Amino acid sequence: MENHPTRVRYDNPKMYRWTSWDANTPFAPSFDVPVYIDECGNSITKDLIKLCEQYKFSRDNWIEYNIFSMTDFVIGLLSDRIYQVYTDYMVELEEEPLPRDKLWIRGWGVTLNADEGIDHHSHAFHENTYLSGNISLSDLDTSTDYYFPYLGWYFDYWKVNNKLGNITLFPSWLEHKVNPNTTGQVRFSLAFDMFTEHTMNYISNNRNNSSVLQNIIRLAKRMDHV
Repeated sequence: MENHPTRVRYDNPKMYRWTSWDANTPFAPSFDVPVYIDECGNSITKDLIKLCEQYKFSRDNWIEYNIFSMTDFVIGLLSDRIYQVYTDYMVELEEEPLPRDKLWIRGWGVTLNADEGIDHHSHAFHENTYLSGNISLSDLDTSTDYYFPYLGWYFDYWKVNNKLGNITLFPSWLEHKVNPNTTGQVRFSLAFDMFTEHTMNYISNNRNNSSVLQNIIRLAKRMDHV
């Protein structure tokens, strides 16, 4: 596309910076969206697939539970892996990663049957927004579209193939959608939101649904698998 408004820079094999071109006027849109993609590891991925097959998570009740509150052995390993990926992400951004006891997390499972997808959405959009993520748990030909800021849903998006075992971290405000599952097979994935103390205070002061807060837990190190 000529005069393409955005570009994806590959700063390293895991960091993708979705940036605007240099502005020629003080009113031109300007943004730099960092998306980080890493891997869970084969062992964690296999055990998470078994977990999804066992519990058959539904999107209908995603707000009623937190997968990171589950006592299954693999959840502790997953928590550790997410924190490591988060730390690497912050180092690439030259930001100081928050210690685990200063982070909260809530996650849920996603099961998509044949021809099902998820419409474009964002996980949060306010001054205390932090990070979200997803984990692909199916080796199927499916993809997620990430929309560039402002009018991305109308104008432009970045298509990412959902590779088995990948963890993707992105700003929670970034709009995205999961394209329909046309493979004829069930697609499993996990999604999660990460919160800082500022985010938690914002939710506490602006949400009427107390169950949202009750289901969010600290990303504390799980010692039961060490």
